[in-house]
Amino acid sequence: MFSLKTMTRTSWIREGTITEIVGELSSGRTSLMTACLRDVTATGGTAALVDADGAFDPASAARAGVVLSRLLWVRCGGRRAAALAATDLLTRCPGFALVALDAGETPPRVSLGAAFRLRQAARRAGVALLLVGRRRVAGAGATLAVRTRRDMLAWAGSRRAPTRLVGMSTCVQIIRNQGASSPPPETLAEPQWWTA
Repeated sequence: MFSLKTMTRTSWIREGTITEIVGELSSGRTSLMTACLRDVTATGGTAALVDADGAFDPASAARAGVVLSRLLWVRCGGRRAAALAATDLLTRCPGFALVALDAGETPPRVSLGAAFRLRQAARRAGVALLLVGRRRVAGAGATLAVRTRRDMLAWAGSRRAPTRLVGMSTCVQIIRNQGASSPPPETLAEPQWWTA
């Protein structure tokens, strides 16, 4: 049986809870979500990704270590209501270790009641629910919320004329921690580097 306790960098995401990752474009929020998908699928778990805007790149995810055969990818073509309905349905399905909703740049509005129903569904199914977007969606329904911020960029090429982006570092700040176990100090103490 898969256990979220085996996750590495993202071991603070727990089953039966809602975790939110928020941040601006190019802040590292999608990279952090991809790390969560990698950690689940690489250790034998099954994950689902509801992609509201069609921004997910399977080839990049595979290079990052996501096992695509263990990932259900639901593309919603910009339809926010369909993305929320798919997330709700998948959260209620047994068998997924992680259900992620990438809500993109215009996350849908979710009532507090709907957020708490999602949290109850996640708790009953034993699934970790991850919501990713520009701003928070679940409000008080989330157990943990973190904000990502781009810290530095690394370029290849000469110092005068860098030619290719090779990496980016992201700082992660906890903005809500209601009853969640704290992330490991090494997760937040220094910027996390992502490679292009």
